[in-house]
Amino acid sequence: MAHTAPSDPTAKSRRTAAARRSPGQWGTIQHLPSGRWRAFYRFEGRRISAPSTFPTKDAASAWLAAEHADRARGSWRDPEVGRITLAEYASDWLAARPDLAPRTFEYYSRTVDQWIIPRIGTGDRSRGVELGAMHVADLSPAVVRAWYAVVLQSSRERASARVDRRRARDQHPARVWAVAAGQDVPATGRPSAAMLAAWQAAGSPVTVSPRNVADRPGDSAAANAYRVLRGILSTAVTDGLLAANPCVIKGAGTTRARERGTATPAEVERLAAHMPRHLAAAVTVAAWSGLRYGELFALARRHIDLEAGTLHVERTIQQVSGQPIAFGPTKTAKSRRLVHLPRSVVAALEQHLAEFVGPSAGALVFTLSNGAPVTSSRLSAMFGKARAVIGREDLTWHDLRHTGATLAYRIGASVPDVQKRLGHTTMRAAQIYAHAADDSDQLLAERLDALIGVPAGSGRRLRAI
Repeated sequence: MAHTAPSDPTAKSRRTAAARRSPGQWGTIQHLPSGRWRAFYRFEGRRISAPSTFPTKDAASAWLAAEHADRARGSWRDPEVGRITLAEYASDWLAARPDLAPRTFEYYSRTVDQWIIPRIGTGDRSRGVELGAMHVADLSPAVVRAWYAVVLQSSRERASARVDRRRARDQHPARVWAVAAGQDVPATGRPSAAMLAAWQAAGSPVTVSPRNVADRPGDSAAANAYRVLRGILSTAVTDGLLAANPCVIKGAGTTRARERGTATPAEVERLAAHMPRHLAAAVTVAAWSGLRYGELFALARRHIDLEAGTLHVERTIQQVSGQPIAFGPTKTAKSRRLVHLPRSVVAALEQHLAEFVGPSAGALVFTLSNGAPVTSSRLSAMFGKARAVIGREDLTWHDLRHTGATLAYRIGASVPDVQKRLGHTTMRAAQIYAHAADDSDQLLAERLDALIGVPAGSGRRLRAI
C-alpha cells in the first residue's frame, strides 16, 4: 500500500507566495478558490485592495499597473477619500453656503430633500435610485443618468396629477366662453342665467383657456434638481472627493422658459380695476416701473418722491417657509436704483398713498387689507381672479415686469436703458425682454415716415430726400 508523504506547511506557504507575486511585480495578486483573482498592495501601512476581483490574472495585473502609474504621475487618489455619503456631504455643503439668499437657501434645501437625498422611484422599487445613501466617491455618470431618468419620470407623473386636479376645478365652460368673448364676468361664483342662456344659444362651445408652457409639466423640476446636484458635486471635485463631476448629461440642466406674456396698457388698466381697491395701484406701478414683486411690496412711504416722480429701490421682501416676512437687501447691488414713473402713474400712486397708506415714513405702500405685507401666495390668488375676468389667464404677476420692459423698448429705449431701469446685472438679462418688442424696426420706419411727411399707412412711395 502506497503511503503519502506528510505535507510540508512551510513548503506550501512558499508555493502560495510564489503564485502571488511575480519577480519585479509591484503589489500582490492572489488566485482565489473561485477561480477569480484578487489584487492589493501596501501603502503607508495600509492594505489597498482593488474594488472587486478579476476574471484573469492579466486583469488584476493591469489594475496594479494602473495604480502604480497613477502614483508615479501624482494623480493617484486614496480610495478612502470620498467615503462620505451624499446625504452627509449635501448637508455640509448647504451649511457652508452663507452667501445664499434666504429664499435661495430654502429652495436648495427643499430640492435636496425632495429629489437628491431620498429614494426616488415610480412605484417599482427595482427601478428606484437612492443617491443619498451612496458614497460621493462612488457617483459616476452612469449612476447620475439612472437617477436623472427616474427623477424626470417621477416629476412628470407628479406634475400630471396636479394638472388633472386643476382641470377638475376648472371654471364652467360658459364662464370661459364669456371671458373669451370679451365680456366682463365675475371670476368666481355660478354663471348667471343670462350667461348660461347666451352660451347655450352659441352652441355650448367649450373654450380652452390659454396655457403658456414651454416644457412638459415636470421637466423644470427635474432640470432644477440636476443643476443643484451638479453644483454640489462641482464642490466635491474642488474638495478632492471626485476626480471629475459625473453630471455630464447634455442639456439636462436646461429648461426652455415659457414665452413671457405681455399686457397692453388697456389690459393693465382692466387688471387694476379688477384687483382689490387697495392693490389696484400696485398693478399700475408694477407694469410701468418694471419692479420685481419683492421690490414693489417692500416699498415704504419714505421710498417715494411724488414731486420728482421717483421710486427708490433699496430692499426686497424675503419669504422663508415657516418664518414671518422680513426685508433684506436687493437681489444684486445694481438692483438698488432710482426709477422714474410716468406722471399718470404718479397721480395714481398719490391717490393711493392718501387713501390707504399711513403717514409715517416707514409705512408700507402696498399691504393686505389687514395691513400685513403681501405674500406671493395671496397676491397670486388675487391676481388670478383679475386675469380670469379679462381673459388673460396666461399672464403671471412677473409678466407685469416683462410688460414694463417691453413698453420701454417700444418707445425707443436701448438695452442699457432697460438694464438700468430693471436693475439687471448684465445686458444679457435685459435682452431677454427685448424679443417681445421685435416690431421696433417697424416703429422706427413709421417715425421716419412722420419725419419725412408721409402719413402712416398711406402706402405711398417715400419722397427723395
